[in-house]
Amino acid sequence: MQELVNQVEHYPVIFVGDHHNTEKTHKFFAEFINELGKKGYNLNLANEWFTPSQDELLNEYTDNKFNTATFKEKVDWDKFSKYKWEYVSSLYEAIKNNGGKLYGMNISKEDRAKISLREFDKMSQEEKDFYDNLDLNVTAHKQLIYPYLKHCDKMPQTTSEYCFDRMYRVQVTWDTYMAQNTAKIANKVIKTPKDKLLVFAGALHIEQSLGIPLRFSRLSNLPFISISNEKIENDKDLKIDTNKADFVYIYESLEKKSK
Repeated sequence: MQELVNQVEHYPVIFVGDHHNTEKTHKFFAEFINELGKKGYNLNLANEWFTPSQDELLNEYTDNKFNTATFKEKVDWDKFSKYKWEYVSSLYEAIKNNGGKLYGMNISKEDRAKISLREFDKMSQEEKDFYDNLDLNVTAHKQLIYPYLKHCDKMPQTTSEYCFDRMYRVQVTWDTYMAQNTAKIANKVIKTPKDKLLVFAGALHIEQSLGIPLRFSRLSNLPFISISNEKIENDKDLKIDTNKADFVYIYESLEKKSK
């Protein structure tokens, strides 16, 4: 861990890919946060589980206005997410215990639905402009994402639009919206070499620097580095794409396979 910290600590923005509902990857990242904290860095964590509208609540939590159990109640986690709170909350506690700040960066479910279903009559002008500027033509990104959209073939056709196209637009919406907010947060919090912005999102939003990082790089000149994960399968040889991330945490787990 110390070697990893030594190699990435000089970057102001650190993207970390998440394997949802996987205990080991969350423990790894919590330890990473704590090691950065020990070195005196000012830590900021932008997290895909929250939206910018929740920043005031997140600030109250890191200011110790309430504990982690109350935080879970206030965000209504069990209704909002099927993933284990004890895993993700370890990251929030690590940030809080090291004097850091939390930020939301994701788009709301309601706004995402408008883009997914192309409900232009429900969109504000700002939302229409956002939709019009989605870059859906990054070939390498399509090649990364499309294999994970195979379930589209089994889904009932609810609109006239091809499912692959609609689901890919949603993925790009997530990436673009989170990249825009990452750039805004970075502009706000990165002022000195001691300031760090950690960006925590699902691995497919981070890997190969084609999701959030690509779109972030169009908005900011700040250097960044990426970390992702790879699960070891007992009956298979370990194979990792060389462009998966700058650093890859390899883990073996008996947990149920997560997406």
